[in-house]
Amino acid sequence: MAAPSPKPAEARTRWTIVLLGMFAGIVVAFQIGKLPAAIPTLQRELALDLVEAGWVLAVFHALAAAIGAIAGVYADRWGIRRVAFAGLLATGLGAAAGGLSDGLTLLLLSRMVEGVGSITVLVSAPALMLRASRPGDQGLAMGMWGSFMPTGMAVMTLLTPLLIALAGWRGLWIVNAGLVWLFAGLFWAATRRAPDPAGPGDAGSGSANPGPWRELAVVLRRTGPWLLTLVMGLYAATYLPILGFLPKYLIEHHGYSQSAAAAWVALAIWANAAGNLTGGWLGHRGAPRWLLMIVALTTMGVAGWLTYQPGFSGEARLVFAFVFSGVGGLLPSSIFGSVTRHAPDRNRVAGINGLIQQSTNVGQLATPPLFAMLVAAGGWPHGPWLTVGLSAAAIVFALLLRRLERAG
Repeated sequence: MAAPSPKPAEARTRWTIVLLGMFAGIVVAFQIGKLPAAIPTLQRELALDLVEAGWVLAVFHALAAAIGAIAGVYADRWGIRRVAFAGLLATGLGAAAGGLSDGLTLLLLSRMVEGVGSITVLVSAPALMLRASRPGDQGLAMGMWGSFMPTGMAVMTLLTPLLIALAGWRGLWIVNAGLVWLFAGLFWAATRRAPDPAGPGDAGSGSANPGPWRELAVVLRRTGPWLLTLVMGLYAATYLPILGFLPKYLIEHHGYSQSAAAAWVALAIWANAAGNLTGGWLGHRGAPRWLLMIVALTTMGVAGWLTYQPGFSGEARLVFAFVFSGVGGLLPSSIFGSVTRHAPDRNRVAGINGLIQQSTNVGQLATPPLFAMLVAAGGWPHGPWLTVGLSAAAIVFALLLRRLERAG
């Protein structure tokens, strides 16, 4: 008698693995969220000027900006679960080293280590979630994934003043290292039965092994991944400087305490998580994802510009920030929800995620220092013109994505 056929992996969604993948992203996002509210303390204790503080904010993303795409290919080749676990360990190592730094140079280097670890998590965790989801649930799973960044940033932005008060900024870094390592152990134990096949480049594939660069070329030959990458990169470049410098602005210009400024900005960031979940649900219900992207980008351009213009109260600026962040949240879930549509096949999803994360980190690396330079040269109202231009460029690429999808 023939053995019964195994049930296909996508017969049901393994929500535990989906949630663990999302939480892997959240603990990585803690490493971004810990910094904005800590900038005044770092400036005071390490004698940093505004531009140097901008580089501390951005350098986390430096190596991630350089290696995102190839990291995605290797994640597909080596096994996404193993790569995610290694990335969590490296992220914790970078955070621990940062807590021991005594000057700007070592702090910047430690942030780069955090960035390398983070990119390996961020290219592999969503691929793990997709493999654990049946096709009908993948859009919803990617909507959940899109909420990892605002959720993690908001939680840690909210906790940062308390942790600094209790243990100083160094203690904040050490606590984050411990949290990442603790979660890494839980992740490894709880995902031991997760689907984690090695991709086409596995050592067991024999002479047919195409090599990582040829694997990447398979993704790069498609137009869709490029457009998704460009839209997401420009979105990230728009998002980080507006909210990254807002605590400092509220403290200096509206008399907010460090804890109050951090709390309000954390809530604004959290609004982005709600937007992500809404975008994932709307995409799951059939809303055109390119249209959700354009709505998000248009709103971000207007609200981001208003946030730093003269004549508004602190409360009004926070309203603009909430709108900027909340409506902007429609975009990441729409991008990640479109990945499977534009991937060459199911085993090359992490490669596209790598491209997307690479462009995200390029944007987050470049724009905080540029924003700070514009502010230093002409005042706070000049900075947001950068984000207006970036939003407009992203809208053009979203329209090109619409044309591509309609043609297909």
